[in-house]
Amino acid sequence: MRAARRILIVAVLTIAVTACARRPAVGARVDDGGALVAAEGDAAASVDAVRVLEGAEQIELAVDGGAPLGVVAVPVGARAPRPIMIALHGGSDHPEWACAAWRGITSAYPFVVCPRGVGATNALAWSGPADTRARVDRAVAATRARFGDWVRPTTTLVLVGFSMGATQTALLAQSEPKRYPRVTLAESAYAPEPALAFAAPWARGGGERAIFLCTTDGCEATYRNAARNVAAQRSRARLVIAGTHAHGMWDQVVRAMRRDWPWLVEGAEGWNEYVAPTEDFPGRSESY
Repeated sequence: MRAARRILIVAVLTIAVTACARRPAVGARVDDGGALVAAEGDAAASVDAVRVLEGAEQIELAVDGGAPLGVVAVPVGARAPRPIMIALHGGSDHPEWACAAWRGITSAYPFVVCPRGVGATNALAWSGPADTRARVDRAVAATRARFGDWVRPTTTLVLVGFSMGATQTALLAQSEPKRYPRVTLAESAYAPEPALAFAAPWARGGGERAIFLCTTDGCEATYRNAARNVAAQRSRARLVIAGTHAHGMWDQVVRAMRRDWPWLVEGAEGWNEYVAPTEDFPGRSESY
């Protein structure tokens, strides 16, 4: 992902975050001057969580000063516990970029947990489902430890991934369909087998809804077949065609996905207070 992509994503995030009202968070109160403060009896960690929820976009996840586990994009002004979702970055990508894109797509409603892949900063990748699963588990645990009761204890866990991260999403979803009943695969048609093959085990095990997101012209045919495979298993699917011609989570891709995100999380536990955006969306989508 080039620097231009980050600039575009920041622009859409600014629009999305500005549109969200600031609300007092759980266990907090607003003083006479309008400032957010922790409720009496809250632990120091809860005070810190209030400040993060009101002032930060992303924080780095680490355990006891060890190697970074990834980042988490925090909700805007939560006043009740929010769900966790997981976003897997692409190859030679960064968890910070993944979190920025999916935070924009979700209107900063959930905790977007973005695990860090394997390798050096400029050459991150995913080595395989077992290692990816462990990295997801560590990043989720670190998020729950940091934010405690601000994170919903039970929720429908949404899993999304871009490029190599989408390949991992398909592999994780088919092996743990009850854990990941709602998924989005973005632009992994260059390696089509996992996207085409995951539908049967995922749907049989409890998979509910899947979105296949295309950012390039060559993706469309493969992902349409993948969506049809899901529908053939009596689960529901959508194909989102962002209308771009380059491999990336560009501003237009983020805005296109905002149209279909409410469908993905409709009826999902923990998403009942999510408000669907109302705006003009680029691209188009097909339902299966």
